Amino acid sequence: MCVYIRAFAHQARIIKPPRVLVTRHILGRTIGAPGDVDRQSEVVAAALDLLATATEPNTIRELTEEYRTAPTR
Repeated sequence: MCVYIRAFAHQARIIKPPRVLVTRHILGRTIGAPGDVDRQSEVVAAALDLLATATEPNTIRELTEEYRTAPTR
């Protein structure tokens, strides 16, 4: 199970890991902004779902939500 940002999704197609989740986040923040626990939880849940449900090798799933900065509290 790998998680990539969209800018590197082409690498996943080249190296073909078994399962890949692609986010529309920025470099260095693959699962979300620091402090954005809700978004980070969403990405981890999506990765675990892909791990549990993918039936074909080299499965790539892309999340459509854009990167967001952490909410202020």
